[in-house]
Amino acid sequence: MATKAPAYVAPVWSWTGFYIGGHVGAGWGTTESTITSITGLGPTNFALEQNNRSGVLGGGQIGYNFQSGWAVFGIQADIAGMDVKGTAPCFIELTCTSKSDWLATVSGRFGGVVADKTLIYAKGGAAWMNTTHTVAIPAAGIFGAPGAGTASASAENTDFGWLLGFGAEYAFSPNWTAFIEYDYMQFDTKSATLNFVAIPGAALNVDYKDKLSIAKIGVNYKF
Repeated sequence: MATKAPAYVAPVWSWTGFYIGGHVGAGWGTTESTITSITGLGPTNFALEQNNRSGVLGGGQIGYNFQSGWAVFGIQADIAGMDVKGTAPCFIELTCTSKSDWLATVSGRFGGVVADKTLIYAKGGAAWMNTTHTVAIPAAGIFGAPGAGTASASAENTDFGWLLGFGAEYAFSPNWTAFIEYDYMQFDTKSATLNFVAIPGAALNVDYKDKLSIAKIGVNYKF
């Protein structure tokens, strides 16, 4: 006797598994600076003007998700190259520049599946950012050095901080997903000594505190 063919059942999408991908985006934030001492003047407490920074970034991420019912738990590591910088007038005749070159994060993720193949999630974790801070003054500026031109000093720091973010990810094929995300990061205060080579003996000790927001889009390949 003829039998009816079994009905086709589409495979159920699961977020469980390892993934790797890439992203691009924009970053913006602030650098708050305080001069804690100046050569020849001793301890001080001069708060400099806040430096606003912005720019672009791009990098990759790797992670693992585990799905239980509608809930998805995960862990993810990101690294990105950056060109996020800003220059602003600061104390008296100083010009302050901050430029961030790379950013790395490790975070946990928790989310929920909506509309079949869409994941809405929040994340939190740790962040590391490499930033070069530069202070420039006229060569006959606050240190009273003779001559013309500009003297500058720089210090490079890798700051540690915390991250909070949220995003949405959509599975548009059996192995590929696309996402959009916003993250906010705040970093610990970092101290640096800036020595002005062009002005012998001149130095500033400065405390820096960085804050950063990023918005990014990207894709992941799920194994």
